[in-house]
Amino acid sequence: MDGEAHRNEQLYAMANQIADNLAHGRSEEETIDEVASHIRRFWSRDMKDSLFDALESGELNPLAEEAASNLAREYQCK
Repeated sequence: MDGEAHRNEQLYAMANQIADNLAHGRSEEETIDEVASHIRRFWSRDMKDSLFDALESGELNPLAEEAASNLAREYQCK
């Protein structure tokens, strides 16, 4: 596995972990908003772009997938 593929796998795992950790005590919609907010604030643009590449790949859990999808739409408008 090359370095970029390994990095991307780590990013996808991190997005999934963020979603899992934020899901406790929140509704699905609140969790998705919180995951998107976290990624928006703390991830660099190249990390976000790599995350967007994972959309519909099956690499992301449903909450992380929806948060990434929402962010991708948001960044396309900018």
